[in-house]
Amino acid sequence: MGAYPITIVLIVGGAIALIFLLRFGIRQNARAAAVDPNPDATGALAVLSFVLALILPVIGVVLAHVTLARIARGEASGRVFAYAALWVGYGLFALEVGVIVFLYQSNYWA
Repeated sequence: MGAYPITIVLIVGGAIALIFLLRFGIRQNARAAAVDPNPDATGALAVLSFVLALILPVIGVVLAHVTLARIARGEASGRVFAYAALWVGYGLFALEVGVIVFLYQSNYWA
């Protein structure tokens, strides 16, 4: 049985959304890199976003975006961890979606 048209639309739409969101994160990282880090700011949120990106990628990515926004305002530190959480989270999320689509198309759940 071939690929279903709705599946192809969902895959292409999801890929475009992931690329858009990752480009937004790259721009956020550039804005955060331009800010001098506050020595009193904590990097706990950035580390938490990285750990969550490994366990629950969607939540880790959202938290990484929030962390990068806070870093750009000078309220937090840990830009490297937050940026790494973006890449790891988006990569793992794409891998999970790819596995689900593969299993769906291969009729493993039928």
